[in-house]
Amino acid sequence: FLKVNPADGTMTNFEGPLTPGIYQGGCASIFTKDLHLDGDDILYIGDHIYGDILRLKKDCNWRTAMVVEDLEEEVRKYREVAPIQKQINTLMEAKEPLEEEYVTLVTERVESGVTPEEETRIHELQAQIGELDKLISEQIRKHQSHFNKYWGEVMRAGNEESYFAHQTERFACIYMGKLGDLTSYSPRTYFRAPRRPMAHEIQGKIWNLGS
Repeated sequence: FLKVNPADGTMTNFEGPLTPGIYQGGCASIFTKDLHLDGDDILYIGDHIYGDILRLKKDCNWRTAMVVEDLEEEVRKYREVAPIQKQINTLMEAKEPLEEEYVTLVTERVESGVTPEEETRIHELQAQIGELDKLISEQIRKHQSHFNKYWGEVMRAGNEESYFAHQTERFACIYMGKLGDLTSYSPRTYFRAPRRPMAHEIQGKIWNLGS
C-alpha cells in the first residue's frame, strides 16, 4: 500500500495492519482481512467494468458501484424526448390491434378463404398500418436525433438494453452518473432492484391474465 498524506499529497510505502487513513494501490484480500470484514461488507466504486468492477466482484465478492460519466447527460436527454417517446407509444398502441386483426384475416384467407368485404378490409388495414409505420419512423428519427449520431443511447439499443447496460447491470450492484449521487443517501441505505415483469406476466400481452 501507499499511504497518502492529505496535507501535501505525498505518498509513502506502508506495511503492517491498516490504520485509518487514505491509501493508494495495495491488495484487496489484505484490505479485507485487515478491516476484519466480509467481501460483501465493502463497496468498491469504479468506472471500468473489466479493469476493476468485474475482478473485485468475482474474485473478492466485494459490492460494486459503477460510475457512468455519460449517464447524467443521458438522463437529461430522456427528459427532453419524453413527449416524443409518449407519441411513439401512442402510435404503437394504435397499431397493435390493427396488426392483430390483419393477421387474423390473412390467416383465414389462407386457410379457408375470405369474403369480398373481408378482402377489402385486409387492404384497408395494410394502408392504415403503413401510415402508422411512417408516423412512427418519423418520431423515432426525432428521438434518435437527441443522442449520439454514431452509437445512439448509452444504455439502450432500440427497445432493448445495450450490451454496455447489460454488462453494467451484471457486474455492478448499483450504478450512477457521478460519485456525488451517493451523498444524499445514508451509508446504511439498502438499495433494492424493482421487480421486472417477464413477458408472460405482462397483462394482456400474451395471455389475458386474471380474466
